[in-house]
Amino acid sequence: MGLNNLSKWLTCILWLVFSQPASAVWFEATGQAAIIQNNKQAARQEATQDAIRQALLFAGASVKSVQKMANGLLQDDRFEVRAAGEVGSIELIDEIYHEGYITVSIRADIFPQEISCSAGDYKKNIVTTWYEINKRPQAAVGNMYDFGKVLASRLQTESKDYAQYSTIKRVEPYYLSPSTSEGQSLAFTLAKKTDTQYVLFGEILEFAVETQAHNRFAFWKADDVQRNLSLSMALYDGSSGELLFKEQQSIRAPWQFDLYKPINSQGHALWESAFGKATQSMLQDLSQKIDQEVSCLPSYGRVISISNEQLSINIGKQNGVKVRDELILFQVSQFYDSNNQLHKQFQLHPEKVVVTQVFAETAVVESLNGAPLANIQANDFVARR
Repeated sequence: MGLNNLSKWLTCILWLVFSQPASAVWFEATGQAAIIQNNKQAARQEATQDAIRQALLFAGASVKSVQKMANGLLQDDRFEVRAAGEVGSIELIDEIYHEGYITVSIRADIFPQEISCSAGDYKKNIVTTWYEINKRPQAAVGNMYDFGKVLASRLQTESKDYAQYSTIKRVEPYYLSPSTSEGQSLAFTLAKKTDTQYVLFGEILEFAVETQAHNRFAFWKADDVQRNLSLSMALYDGSSGELLFKEQQSIRAPWQFDLYKPINSQGHALWESAFGKATQSMLQDLSQKIDQEVSCLPSYGRVISISNEQLSINIGKQNGVKVRDELILFQVSQFYDSNNQLHKQFQLHPEKVVVTQVFAETAVVESLNGAPLANIQANDFVARR
């Protein structure tokens, strides 16, 4: 749990300030961070930032907030926090130093914002794969050839812990980094194989280490060593192969490890380092951007079996499906126009269906008014509109 595998926690206490819909809610949150190399200011900033981020995410929102701390305690610190709420004020309640850790408590006055679309009702399932290192020799420093596997796993954890409208349901155990032209067909195949709606491809473009020597008048100082990480991501609609989102993010952070010794890509030492923290922050940002990208897109489910006018679908309780939810049935086809442009066509079924049973990852639906569900086949779709 938490940003950098630190011992962190969140306590949320809510006070309703007013009764009208736009009322503010007070959230009290506590964050904890390790003090590294006696840098108390950096640890205090990290713990405070995490507490603010946790409160905002718990409030459920999607704007970029840059706030200063109240009471003059952290007036010079600025924090960029992506979440879906507006912050009225933030108060630093307490800070405690104990056994190499700092615990910071804050109280935030937040006006939650809600996504104004019904498509946000159900969480969308996403599948991703391992992320290939494009310039593989760059992984030799630290013997980190498996770093793309670890990034995919940590991005999945971010998605499951914090995403509101989607979840990375599966990480397929192989590398895929298709070109844009290949992505469409691969996304369609992979989504169908894994019972997911969206497909996320990733690739590590840069993973190089750079060393900058000090001048001869500072010969007693160690060389400055930095490591670069550039990650390219592409999100596709698995029902059509349409490219929905493309993002490239890069970081450059101090590399404090011996250049000639192997590093455990999943180890505590790496993810507590400056490079590990910068990487984790980048993954958090990517997870939130992906989540917002799909927030108002329709949540599709596939028909996986048909029996006696009952349809089993591949979304369930984990996606937010509930008994008595009403859904529409439809088929998706594609065609090219006279300019060779690809188009999607949705064919809606005349009968609506209602959810009668819900399981963890699946549900059962039946005709809403008892009419026969003619011409429905496996791999047709359902959606809540």
